Amino acid sequence: MRAFKLALLILALVPATWLRAPKPEPSSDPAVHLADLMPTLRSDLPQMGALQLAGVWQIKGRARSLGTLSGLAGTDDGFVAVGDRGGVLWFTRPDRAGAGHAHLDRLIHLEWRKHRYATDAESVFVEPASGDLVVGYEDKPMLQRFSPDLARHEAIPLPALAEWPENQGAEAMTRLADGRTLIIGETYSRWLDRTRHPALIFPGTPRPSEDPARFVLIMPDGYRPSELAQMPDGRLLVLGRHFGLLGFRSVIVVFAPQDVRPGAVVTPQVLARIDDPRIRDNYEGMTVTREADGSQAIWLISDSNEMVWAQRTLLLKLRIGPEVRQTPARSARAAAGRPAD
Repeated sequence: MRAFKLALLILALVPATWLRAPKPEPSSDPAVHLADLMPTLRSDLPQMGALQLAGVWQIKGRARSLGTLSGLAGTDDGFVAVGDRGGVLWFTRPDRAGAGHAHLDRLIHLEWRKHRYATDAESVFVEPASGDLVVGYEDKPMLQRFSPDLARHEAIPLPALAEWPENQGAEAMTRLADGRTLIIGETYSRWLDRTRHPALIFPGTPRPSEDPARFVLIMPDGYRPSELAQMPDGRLLVLGRHFGLLGFRSVIVVFAPQDVRPGAVVTPQVLARIDDPRIRDNYEGMTVTREADGSQAIWLISDSNEMVWAQRTLLLKLRIGPEVRQTPARSARAAAGRPAD
């Protein structure tokens, strides 16, 4: 029996969505609190390669959907995070004076047992012109576009996503500054190869049944992509996660947007690793902001799998130096889809 309980514990900790089938949100206090954990770390900050830890908060509250947050995007007022049970958290930047405003919402306001809606949201981006939210799922080969108030939504079925396993779908997604949409699968491209991941290129926001171009992303061995974001200076970041006997590890890799082209095999460089036991967790959401001093901030959010006794819902702010300015020659090559010298 002891061995059986240990096996259940290990399975519960594995970041597999099939262990978390959608359930109705129970009636509970929706209040959300972001607790600042930075004071406990200031004397000995974790080392993360090229990144510096600039803030860490624990998102607390009684609502179950706070323990399932998997996608993160920037908004005009701060951030929006989407979760595995259809939950949405809107919140302002906690690093600014007067911040701390947060409220929970729902992507779908109907009883899920009566209507077969996708609820396992894993990725999200905000369209700049309309403010619409575009959400990717693991449990359906589709995206959904929501109006800013979530009152209206439309499905975007994508047959290409049906090629990926149901619990390893559109885990990482973003809209690039040039208008393209990239989606990276958590699944592997080849058997017995734990580095190659399939990725899709759409010329704009995907349209129903649109056939995308494809490329392959090479991740560090054993790390699955869990989020994708573009920095203000144009570089692309992929957040990767690994689960082993010692718990979760995360890595952030970086590559150039001109590397993304049909048929390409992209091997990014490792920018940072997050393995300090004080802050490591199941990070699944990532977005980037431009800071007033010219630096860039990478924000990560973790999915605690509703296991508040074993994991936390953390928000990290990681600082990287001033933006990399492209020279005219490099910019021209990027626009033409050719690699820089």
